[in-house]
Formats: sequence, structure tokens, C-alpha cells
Amino acid sequence: MVQETLLIDVKPGTEQEFENAFKKAAVIVSSAKGCLGYELHRCMEQENKYLVLIKWETVEDHVTGFKNSTDYQEMKSLIGHYYLHIPHAGHYEKVD
Repeated sequence: MVQETLLIDVKPGTEQEFENAFKKAAVIVSSAKGCLGYELHRCMEQENKYLVLIKWETVEDHVTGFKNSTDYQEMKSLIGHYYLHIPHAGHYEKVD
């Protein structure tokens, strides 16, 4: 299992619209091959900062499969215009 993390700063004043759009985008990503679930967290200190956690079976399911799909483009069109700048992203695996 791979944990994708995204640190997203949205344009100030668009937080509620972003959260509403994210709900629609989450339906898309959660139906992608290899997606095991997702979470959206809002920063308590800065309300326009978010942490998105998406669990994937493999990195390839995300990078090769989902990111090269029309579903990814649709998801990006729903939430991408709220980004203040390109989100910081990474893939992590649990250390035993």
C-alpha cells in the first residue's frame, strides 16, 4: 500500500467552494483502479491549507494509471483552479 500526500494551498476565500468541488472530485478518484480510499484535512492554523491523503495499491496505479486517464483530467478541472500554486505531492510507504 502506498500513501499519496498532497499539500494544497487554495486561493483565500475559496475554501468552501474547494471543499464542495473536492467532494465531486473524490468520487472520481475513489473509483480509479487501485485507489483504496482518501481523506481531506483542513489546517487549523491557516484555513486555506489542506492535506489530502490518498491510499493506492501501487505507485503505478496512481502515476501510470490514474494520472494518464481522462478521469484525472476531469478531477483536475474540478479542483485545479482553486490552487494558489502547484501542490506539493509525494508517495510514502509504511516503515515496519
